[in-house]
Parts: sequence; structure tokens; C-alpha cells
Amino acid sequence: MACTIRDIAQAAGVSASTVSLVLRGKPHRISEETKQRIQKIARQMNYVPNQVAVSLVTKKTHTIGLIYSNMLNPFYVEMAVGVERNAQLHNYSLLICNCDEQVQQCTKNIDLLESRRIDGFIVQPPETINIGEEQLCLLQEKLNTCSTPYVILDRAIHDIFHDYVAADHQLGGYLATDHLVRLGHKRIGCITGSLSDYGSRKRLVGYREVLSMHRIPYDPDLVYEGLYQMESGYRGAMDLFKKDVTAIFAFSDQIALGVQRAAAECGISIPLDLSLVGYDDSSIAPLCSVPLTTIRQPTELLGRRACEVLLDRIEDPSRAHNDYIYPPVLIQRSSCSLPRSAEKTLLP
Repeated sequence: MACTIRDIAQAAGVSASTVSLVLRGKPHRISEETKQRIQKIARQMNYVPNQVAVSLVTKKTHTIGLIYSNMLNPFYVEMAVGVERNAQLHNYSLLICNCDEQVQQCTKNIDLLESRRIDGFIVQPPETINIGEEQLCLLQEKLNTCSTPYVILDRAIHDIFHDYVAADHQLGGYLATDHLVRLGHKRIGCITGSLSDYGSRKRLVGYREVLSMHRIPYDPDLVYEGLYQMESGYRGAMDLFKKDVTAIFAFSDQIALGVQRAAAECGISIPLDLSLVGYDDSSIAPLCSVPLTTIRQPTELLGRRACEVLLDRIEDPSRAHNDYIYPPVLIQRSSCSLPRSAEKTLLP
């Protein structure tokens, strides 16, 4: 049977209210000797606070929620690890929900978490949240009427101005394209995520910025809009192979996997015939058949920072909302090389 405050009080010869003040760390005038005796007895009796009772007094459950878009994608799993580790450091429990890239499921998850009386939640919206007006309005209304503190992670929602944590995706697009251009590539294809997604649009801005700097004409035919999925990488690569690209910038590592599959089917060698840059540096990147050069998002940092911002919001709901943007870096592996035309010019 679980030990209670009354059991400890009886063993220590003090009142239950005295034990409660000591174990909850509240200000008191209890002697140091009595305080240590109570704490020692609590340890000996393996006392564990009744969280339901504590929450009734404090109006907090010390539980936060995380709604993320696709639990099968290792990038999102790694981000969730950052949230959970930081929650544990602050003695918070974490409830995780998967919306499977569905807006209606995302709103249901918010309802579910609020019904559990969580103290706050982090939401990573579906990739296509900004496409359909009906879907967008559904989530906008849910968040605008939500009384529970929340933070938006990774994907911005149109017309929702709230605490937002993400990587600098324009810089990421710049770094990926600049690396390929410096190797000598000029016909660089892009396979994007949904261009309704803020991050995808920003990566494309970075891509175009580099082309402009090097006076390489932007060709919209070399941009294939897909989703952050392997199938989009495969279909996009099959389309771009017909357009004589020498390199592809895949807007996620999952997309890059699809490109590698298409290249293998077509007998195209990576990196000899085609250079490939991914995005995320998820756990799959170094394990690809050709280890993937990619843009590393500070994945765990993003999760950890989202948790910190949420806990600050819980403590002070009136504080100003901010964007928290963190720089990605280029990670070079084996999937990029000089284009064949450049190699020929280097031969004696």
C-alpha cells in the first residue's frame, strides 16, 4: 500500500500539514532537525507524491503535451527526444500524440491533451496546414480559442502569431545550393516539400539567392514540388532526370532516399553522374547506400528549446511572443562531387 503524508506524520510525531510544507518545499518555520527527520522518514517509507492531489492544490499537473506530424519520420522522433529530455530535467511528464499529417487529427489531439489538464503543449502542424482554407481555419480557431499555453515547432501556421521555434531554413537552402555551385554545378534540380509550408518556401528562397549571386538563371522547370516523403523524391527524380540536371537539392533526407532509389533504377551513379544534397541530417543520412551530404538542423536543440519556451510561457502567460530561429550547418559526406563536364576540364 502506498505511503501517505499522514503515515509520515505519524512516524515523525508531527502534523500532516507540517509534513506537507516540508515535502512540497514551501516556506515554513520548522526547525532544521524536524525537517531532516521528515525527509529521512519519507525516503525510508518510499514516499511518492500523489500527483492528482498535488495538481488539485497547485492547479498544475506537471505534464506537457507534444503533437507531432509523423512519428515514422526519424527527424521528428529525434526532435521529440529533445523535448522529452528537457521536460524530465524540469520534472515534467510528456504525453506524445501523432497527428499523421492530418489537420482534423491535430485538433482532436489538442482536445485530448486539454482534457488531461496538461499545463501546456507543443504542436508541429501537418505539412499542408496552409493549403486548404477550411483546414487552416479549423486549426486557427482551435488555437485562437485555446486557454492552454502552447508553442509552435518547426512549421509556421498562417496568421497565427505565437511562440515559434524553428531552424533558419533560408540559410539552409543557401548552404545546400552554395555547396553545389562551388563544385561547379549549374543545372541544379530541387525537390521541395509542399510550398505552402513556410520552411519549404524559405529553402527555395535560399536556393534562388545563390543562383542569383552566381548569375545562374532560375529555371522553374527544375523545381519539383512534392511532400517531405520518399515517394516525392522518387517521382521528382524521375522527372528531373529528363532535364539534364547534374545535381539535386532534396528538401528532406526522406526525399533524398527516394532520389537514391530512382538513381539506382536508372543506372545513375551518385555522385559520379549526379550530386545529391539532403536536408535534416536525420539518423538515416550516414546510413544511405551513398552516405548523404545534407543540411543538419539542430534537431534536439529545437525540441529542447521549444520545451524551455513552453515552460517559460506556463510560468508567465503574459510574456511577449517571439520567434526563436537557429542556424543549420552543412554536413559533407560522399554524395557530392564535381560535375562530369568540370572533371573533363581538369584533365591534362
